[in-house]
Amino acid sequence: AKDLIYTGRYVDATEAREMGLVDRVVGADEVHARAVEWAGQFATGPAVALAAAKAAIDGGLDGDLDSGLRLEGQVFAGLFTTEDQKTGMRSFVENGPGKAVFDGK
Repeated sequence: AKDLIYTGRYVDATEAREMGLVDRVVGADEVHARAVEWAGQFATGPAVALAAAKAAIDGGLDGDLDSGLRLEGQVFAGLFTTEDQKTGMRSFVENGPGKAVFDGK
């Protein structure tokens, strides 16, 4: 990071991928379609769990490990009262992983 910040040098897509700055590289003609495809998995995913994960990650960035683990435990425990948790568990048992359809509740 310091190298890029201090020098301001250009990083092409391949190098950005190698450095871990991006998750994938696609051609310019594929960007929109791939972005829509990528976002689609979240649009139909477990909205409450995704929000909880975001809160745990963002909230744990500035604290110590114990505080971060405590926050993670709190948000995780809160998910067990949601309809999505019940939907996800039922779908997992009946249909296997990755097949649940969530309502965001």
